[in-house]
Amino acid sequence: MKLPNGNPLPLSPAATERKVSPEAPATNPRQLLDQLQLGNRQAVVARVVELLQRQGGAQALLELRGQSLTVDLPANLPKLQPGDLLSLMRDGNALQLLGKLPPPAEALLTQALARHLPGQHSLDTGLQQLLSSLAQGLLAGPGTAPGTTEPLPAAVREAVQALLRIPPGQNSLTATAGLTAAAGTSASPAPAGLAADTGAVTSVRQWLLTSGLVTEAGLARGTPPDAADLKLALGRVVQTLLQHQGLAPDQFSRFTPLTSPDLAGAPLQFPISPAPAAQTAEAMTVGQTLRLLAGMLNRIAVNQLHSQLLTARGGTEGAPAINTWVADLPWLNHQGEPRLAQLRLEQEWPEESGKENRERQRSTVAEWRFSLVMDLDDAGPVTFEVALRDQNLSARVWAERQETVRQVNQQLSELRKSLTELGLEVTGLECRRGTPAAAVTRLEHRMVDIQA
Repeated sequence: MKLPNGNPLPLSPAATERKVSPEAPATNPRQLLDQLQLGNRQAVVARVVELLQRQGGAQALLELRGQSLTVDLPANLPKLQPGDLLSLMRDGNALQLLGKLPPPAEALLTQALARHLPGQHSLDTGLQQLLSSLAQGLLAGPGTAPGTTEPLPAAVREAVQALLRIPPGQNSLTATAGLTAAAGTSASPAPAGLAADTGAVTSVRQWLLTSGLVTEAGLARGTPPDAADLKLALGRVVQTLLQHQGLAPDQFSRFTPLTSPDLAGAPLQFPISPAPAAQTAEAMTVGQTLRLLAGMLNRIAVNQLHSQLLTARGGTEGAPAINTWVADLPWLNHQGEPRLAQLRLEQEWPEESGKENRERQRSTVAEWRFSLVMDLDDAGPVTFEVALRDQNLSARVWAERQETVRQVNQQLSELRKSLTELGLEVTGLECRRGTPAAAVTRLEHRMVDIQA
């Protein structure tokens, strides 16, 4: 793999920002490699940006240390494609290919996310549609009058009813349950005073564990699947519908997922501003129902992959190690209508703990950050932000309605008293009007050069 003679080095914007541009453009391979500050026999990682076909043969445009570099490709080189990582070493005035590197975990997660992003459907509106199907049934197939509906088959009805029993009701969620669950959902012990396994704690913990976020993790550990797991329950509805149609399970992939407009516009934003829910849900065909279920399963898969991607990025480049969980949690209001709570839970370890062994990490105090966003019928959109480290807790409530802000402020002193009685030291507690800045994950590709 050699550098074409006389090929100039076009600098990328990143290179300009890092001021890796000497006085004049390089005009030969040696100058190009010297300009990259690449010593002889020194190894480096490069990314394939583009494959080029020139009159003299195949070439590749590489990104190496923030700069662009065009190289000649030998005929016996393994097949390359944009995005591939190559391990190279300077050998005199040429670059020697040491090997093609496997995609990093972040790249694999990014690719998997990209496959699921286009077909996400909101869980609350999807559950509302399934709830309506219990009363309306499904549209009859060809050969019947337009608009004719048929009751759900008994097996399908039973699977849908089991699914709709999973979301908790509004009465089962208390004001302090979320704070308590955030402190106790980990391998680390909860702070004193928060370890009591009350009914509210169990309810909220179960709400999170059966959200579908950790389905595969439990199965991988050999844990028997929970009958109330949301992802598995959606799968059972899919299975019964396919059986009713005489279709094999692998036929499910033929159905293009239905997409919610709000998720198509901002697929990795937290929180997502929900689109207004339709007051009446029209009856659907079996095929449309399967497409709806595919979109709902895609939404859960995106939350799972998003959580893994954020966790994979934590602890890189000297940053603190952060475990992140992002989930959509369906719940039912007083009228039994599906609503959605959006959760983001982070566990951050001190920066130096990443260098210690596992036993030392267990004894290190982590900081928990907890964000919960709900659109309440009477109070409007409300966001809860909580930070907990050891016994110290700070919390902030955001509300869009002024009346809600007034009501929350009237209750803050009582909340502070309750938290203090739990053994916590409340370092900050306030309510603000508005919404916090939304967090957006960007699927960029980050590279770190390595040296031999």
